[in-house]
Amino acid sequence: MRLLSLAPQLLWVTLSAAKVVQYTLELTSGTVAPDGVERKAILVNGQTPGPTLYADQGDEVSVTIVNKMDIQSTIHWHGIQMKGTIWSDGVPGVTQRQIDPGVTFVANWTANEHGLYWYHSHSRAIYGDGLRGTIYIRPNEEELDNGPFKVIAQSLQPDSSGSEGPDVDTEIKAMKDAHMNAEVVSLLDWTHWDSETGLKLWNETNTELLCVDSVLINGKGRVVCPPIETFTPYIIPGLLPEYTAKGCGLPNNTVIQPFPGAKPDLIPKDIFFTCKNTTTPLEVISVDASKKWVSLALVNIGTLWDFKVSVDSHKMWVYAADGQYHEPQFVDVVNIPPGERYQALIPLDQPSGDYQVRVAANVLPQKISGFAVLSYAPTDASCKTIPPATPKLGLGYGADTLPGFKELNETTLAAYPSTLKPPQEADVTITMIVERLSSLTWSMNRDPFLPFMELDEPLIFDPESAKDLDQNLVPSYPLGSVVDAVIITLPGNPAHPMHKHGVKSWIIGRGSGNWTWNSVAEAQKAHPEFFNLDQAALRDGFRTPDSITEANWLVIRYQPVEQAVTFFHCHINIHLIGGMALALLEGMDKPLPNIPQYYLDFDKQAAKTQAYAVEKNTVPSAARANSIPWLQAALAVVLSFALLRT
Repeated sequence: MRLLSLAPQLLWVTLSAAKVVQYTLELTSGTVAPDGVERKAILVNGQTPGPTLYADQGDEVSVTIVNKMDIQSTIHWHGIQMKGTIWSDGVPGVTQRQIDPGVTFVANWTANEHGLYWYHSHSRAIYGDGLRGTIYIRPNEEELDNGPFKVIAQSLQPDSSGSEGPDVDTEIKAMKDAHMNAEVVSLLDWTHWDSETGLKLWNETNTELLCVDSVLINGKGRVVCPPIETFTPYIIPGLLPEYTAKGCGLPNNTVIQPFPGAKPDLIPKDIFFTCKNTTTPLEVISVDASKKWVSLALVNIGTLWDFKVSVDSHKMWVYAADGQYHEPQFVDVVNIPPGERYQALIPLDQPSGDYQVRVAANVLPQKISGFAVLSYAPTDASCKTIPPATPKLGLGYGADTLPGFKELNETTLAAYPSTLKPPQEADVTITMIVERLSSLTWSMNRDPFLPFMELDEPLIFDPESAKDLDQNLVPSYPLGSVVDAVIITLPGNPAHPMHKHGVKSWIIGRGSGNWTWNSVAEAQKAHPEFFNLDQAALRDGFRTPDSITEANWLVIRYQPVEQAVTFFHCHINIHLIGGMALALLEGMDKPLPNIPQYYLDFDKQAAKTQAYAVEKNTVPSAARANSIPWLQAALAVVLSFALLRT
């Protein structure tokens, strides 16, 4: 075995035909000012977001996590199926215990999939403080050849007019090159307060802090305070009659914040009202027109808002979603909920210059945009000015897709190639009812998944303990079952960006009104128009329909291929903390075999450390100072739920 150092944090180890990719992620606390305003944050290798992890499909990936913070955490590898390594999934209380301060943990997994993924903390709400980064896995040769690039190239051919189109083979090669060398672009909502402050205020005021300070692209951005009249077109009498200087709805809006006991006047004015422009550098995406195409790998690593994305004067072919090829759609705008990923090929056919990349929050409670630069001729790696708008801009400041421009239709996405189809029948149906139970409590299946369950012995090591839990929170089924999950959102719910760990799922149906059937087969007989098993999307993220005035439902179908306990939850941070989650026991009627001894030893030692901390009425190391607001919020959730049920 030969060990060769290629970069400070990356080692390649060659073992016969296999390749092991090793990374070290060092977690520390620090101060950052990505939009010009300083705040405390969590850094990964001295930066936030953390570094992009690259691998080739089939690689064995080993990541050493060194916790130098004063709080516990884990890291989840979002979208990675964890085939054969579910114990590395990084969900406290489900697949592992927390990594204590001063402790090192090694997560091992195989890059079976290709495409765009990301990593983040799955503890409390702290990934919003900076513990997150991106992952890009380059496809093997077979998967590269199986991509939809020929479909796009052939669509570029002329119509019956007889004009000569571009050479198909040349275009395919250029698109493949772009895909292999994709520009990873992370999008996130950023606040000037940390997550523990946010949870404490939520607990004390019974008011969600539905207002962020800026939008960052690859960790760069600025505070943008447009003239107040910018928000006039977005006013909705009776629903959103007024916006603040930040573009936020008022915190005392009882339509958006409908629960009694709210105390919005206790919220510091800076959170909803104060806005001061900054002029920090913007992210620059440098492109070379001679390469013909650029692939933008777009991922929303934020905690709260959906984002619409467009590039002035450029259309895009969206050809992959959540790491899976899909039938290409030629569009101007794409909407990306938290956790979800899209890849888009953009033809580099415009005059040399700089073009606005627009990223706008696609939600009612706040109208806010961020900007980056697509540059054909960059002079340096940062830009301090936003390029002037071009006549061909498709996206307004408030995320309105402008007339004459086309937005990606996620409901018509179909997995590519077309031979990929879901199983035609299911063995198990799980019906989930999503609702808000109180100002602090959300549920994904009737009851909340209480946040301090992440302190318990992980279910993967003790599946029998699930019998003592609320059975709505731990659905189980035999290994190999074809499972239909019917997600019903009751009236008053916004759209929820759901994420299921483990195998990807087919989105096979959606509809409005009450779900009144016992199975999908029964529903199909009554309303075949609600379902599509011939051209279905294959994803790990699923955006439920808006259910502001009436109930709606979404159906996904999946088939677990090995024993696992997998997490299923909303990816809006405050909804997850509020209880919108459950754990799926897949073939766990017997203990999981072949758990590596390293993980068993880590669990045993962490259990001892955490038990000692409980006995001493503290938490490991200096974490107690930062854990108090979170524990207060958790106890408040428990109390509000108990009162609700009495």
